[in-house]
Amino acid sequence: MLPALASAFGLPPEVAGAWIGGNIDTTAAVTAAGTIAGDDALAIATIVKVTQNALIGVVVVALTAWFAFRVERRADAERPGAAELWRRFPKFVLGFVAASVIATWWLTTVPAGRGKAVVGVANDLRTWFLILAFVSIGLEFRLAALRAAGWRPVAVFAAATVVNVVVALALALALFSGFTAG
Repeated sequence: MLPALASAFGLPPEVAGAWIGGNIDTTAAVTAAGTIAGDDALAIATIVKVTQNALIGVVVVALTAWFAFRVERRADAERPGAAELWRRFPKFVLGFVAASVIATWWLTTVPAGRGKAVVGVANDLRTWFLILAFVSIGLEFRLAALRAAGWRPVAVFAAATVVNVVVALALALALFSGFTAG
């Protein structure tokens, strides 16, 4: 929907790309939407998304520290140390970093054709694992649980989505108006 909305709003390709890259969750979906919006939009969307992906580790560490030292800290408790930060730190981030380092090292040490073949197999496996994950989530879905939760969670999700779309558009306009991709 974002490429169509960007077109309807008459957004320049750079702003459209920043909006797409800053709003869509998966890199593949950003690439698809950016392609629909055009080459310049695709370039900016990809840069914005890759920047988000690269900064996730920094944001996770900052949020972990903020919650440990500010939000959840009791006045009568002693100051949390490094062990507490490590306990709270989401370890999956280390897996992402390790996978990136290994893939980068692999692609720089093997002949180009072989590296691409291995990356292709890894991408196929990733796709299958994602499919299995979503099927598993679907198998756990219970309509009765959704009814019991009521309309409020749906309304909260819809409101959060609208706020995210609007804030991302405002940021894209503020940061990328007048910017040229070429």
